Amino acid sequence: MINIEKAFFNYGSIEVFKNLNIKIEQKNNISIVGHSGCGKTSLLYCIKGLKELSQGSIHLEDISQKDIGLLFQEDRLLPWKTVKNNILLGLDKKIPVQKYIDMVGLKGHEDKYPSQLSGGERQRVALARVLVRQPKVLLLDEPTASLDELTKESLQDSILKLSAELGMSLILVTHHIEEAVYMGDRVIVFGDQMKEIDTKGHNRLSEKYFKNVKEVRLALKGRGHA
Repeated sequence: MINIEKAFFNYGSIEVFKNLNIKIEQKNNISIVGHSGCGKTSLLYCIKGLKELSQGSIHLEDISQKDIGLLFQEDRLLPWKTVKNNILLGLDKKIPVQKYIDMVGLKGHEDKYPSQLSGGERQRVALARVLVRQPKVLLLDEPTASLDELTKESLQDSILKLSAELGMSLILVTHHIEEAVYMGDRVIVFGDQMKEIDTKGHNRLSEKYFKNVKEVRLALKGRGHA
């Protein structure tokens, strides 16, 4: 579905990442981890078409840019609009938005404003705003970074559940190793040499989960920028 080949990205004279080769199949969730400045978010923006690679290519097979949604770290809600109107921002007001509100667990909050919501609820509104456009691929740029642990786990579970129900692939960028392992079928560790780790099996209490967390942590240790 998405094939990244020999991808390089430079920020001015600084080489951010180099020679990336990643293939993402339909209904395949991947997590990307790495040190700050190694190009994780830049890669998401290149996939979405918001930035251009310096070299290499990103091929979209059987999908277009309209099929790719992006959920940012910040909720980016408009404070003067209600939950319903934030979700419908830029869309036909006749779209049946209620099912998306229900989908993200915000039934009863339709007419509230962002100031009346918790951080987790605001991020769920942002998620519904992406889902209403029916993406086939959802890019996630540290979507739980500002949330407490319990709220974070609840949102992770909701995203995974919706991904499975909607047949939607996830590409997650995160600094949290546990989140990367839990959310991804594969974890891609950015560094001097990219490493892929099979992490399929979303169970926070399984032996495989703890083994994968340790494996990713060891892979990250001492790695420099890509």
